[in-house]
Amino acid sequence: MKFPIISTVAVALAALVSTAQAELKLASVDVNLVYTKYHKRFDTETRLKTAMEEIRTEVQKRQAEIAKLREEAEALKAQYDPSRAQKEIDALRKKLEAKVTVIQSKEKDLQEYASTREKAFQELYRRDLTVLFSDVQKSVEAEATKGGYDLVIDASATNATIRTKVFPHINKAFDITPQVIQAINADAPAGFDADAELKKAGINLPQ
Repeated sequence: MKFPIISTVAVALAALVSTAQAELKLASVDVNLVYTKYHKRFDTETRLKTAMEEIRTEVQKRQAEIAKLREEAEALKAQYDPSRAQKEIDALRKKLEAKVTVIQSKEKDLQEYASTREKAFQELYRRDLTVLFSDVQKSVEAEATKGGYDLVIDASATNATIRTKVFPHINKAFDITPQVIQAINADAPAGFDADAELKKAGINLPQ
């Protein structure tokens, strides 16, 4: 009896899958969860927040200074009276022009400061995240080597187009996320509790 070509292909594929299952040792890891519970991530984000707050405070300080100068400029404008002596009017105009020059200089300095600090912060942010995710990657690789896994799938990966899990279902027996989290936090300070830190930060993980 002759089988249709599609049946022949299906049998061949089934055989390949069966062989792969017999030879490959698979595992899955939730990379996002590992990062979320990584103890160094909390210190890094605290430091980044502090750096951002320092920038914000300095910007607000400079904005307040400029606002005060503008008020002073408006006060000088309010003193203008065409009935006053020309000498007084000229003196008033010079004061106003000098004030405007200072305001323009301060505004330029603020723009340059904000632009420079924003670029520096973004570079710091990218660098720190690169280091953290590199640590996560190394921890996953170490655990995969330790467990003798041939392939480790990122269970937190998503399809950017349809916003769904690339792997919608993975058997929990393949999940090595707890082991990776334990390994990556092996050098955490004594008493570190990722769940407690997340709760303190108001972050609720999906169940």
